[in-house]
This record gives sequence, structure tokens and C-alpha cells, in this order.
Amino acid sequence: MADIFDEVSEELKNDQLIKTWKKYSKFIIAFVILLIISLISYQAFKNLNEEKLEATSKVYFEAIENLEDKNYTKSKELFLKNAENYEGGYKMLSLFGLAESNFKDGKIDEMILNYKTIYDDDSIDIYYRNLSRILSVIKDNSGSYNEQMLLLKPIINSPSKLQILAAELEVILLIKFNKIKEAHKAINNLLKRSDISFEQKNRLELINKIYKNNE
Repeated sequence: MADIFDEVSEELKNDQLIKTWKKYSKFIIAFVILLIISLISYQAFKNLNEEKLEATSKVYFEAIENLEDKNYTKSKELFLKNAENYEGGYKMLSLFGLAESNFKDGKIDEMILNYKTIYDDDSIDIYYRNLSRILSVIKDNSGSYNEQMLLLKPIINSPSKLQILAAELEVILLIKFNKIKEAHKAINNLLKRSDISFEQKNRLELINKIYKNNE
């Protein structure tokens, strides 16, 4: 007797399962298909990104080789390609490479614009934006004192790993533009700081001594 009830109970369960399947099968199948598509799409996206990164890397190092070989036209073409078509680290590095290519090629105005693109881009880490300001000042031999100080002031006036270097560069600019008294004052202020390195201290003391004797 118990067996009969068991059989009836099993049939009811199967019947209920069939009804449930008929009712929800479309949703279940749709969910499974969506899951499969998602997995395939993720893998395809991952592979595409890897291929894209590999292609970007290849172009970047080819540009570096051309820069080292003094083929500036080709290096600029390749760096520009990366800078225009990609985002992230390789874009930033390519902009630095483009600026260096223009500098080596004597295209100072273009170099300045390349560095400006970097330090005006809020998506780039502040360290690299400040570095682009410093490099622009160091490599620009035609800009006025006010123009170059305008680039350095944001670094000098805010806490930064490059603050001391920017302050030292200010001293060089003051001497370059024959502002010797202001240079001495800037040097003395720097020498009072506890965070300057031994090498910087020696450099500043030497500069101070040389130009003090030549006043």
C-alpha cells in the first residue's frame, strides 16, 4: 500500500515539475543564454584588451627605437599615434616621448604644447603633470622669466615630491635672467629647509658662493 502512495506522490512531483518547467522555461533558458553571452563577451573583451595593449606597447617601443636612432619624423608619428588612439599609461608616456622628439628635432613650440597637454590633463597623476612643467621649463630657452615661473609656481606653492627641485630651478631662472639678489635670497631660504638633500645643499652653496663673488 505504501508503495502505491509513493508512486502517486512521485507522479505528482513529476507533474508539478513539468508544470513549473513549462511556466518558467523561457526565463530559465533566457538566463542561461545571457550568462553564456556574458562569459563569452568578457573573454572576448579581455582578449581584445590584451591584443590592444600588446599593439600599443609595440608601437611605443618602436617609437623609442626611432628616437634613439634620431629618426624624429618617424618617432613623432608613432608617439602621436599612441597618444591619439589610446588612454592610460601609454598615452602619457607617448606624450612625453612626443615632447622629447620635438625637442631633439628643434621644434620647441611643439614641445611646449606637448607638455601643456600633459599638465592640463586632470586624469593624469599630479606627479607626472608637475614633471611635465619642470621639463618644459628646463628645455625652453626662449620663454620669458614670467612665462616659466608661471609653470613652476603651482609646484613651488604646494606640497609635492618635486617641490624642492622646482625651487632649485627657480634659482637657476633668477640667475639666468640676471636677478642675482633674488637668487641669493631664494638660495638662503632653500638652505634653511630640512628636507633638502646633501647634493642639493652642496649645489646651492656652490652657486651662492660663485655669484656672490661675482657681484
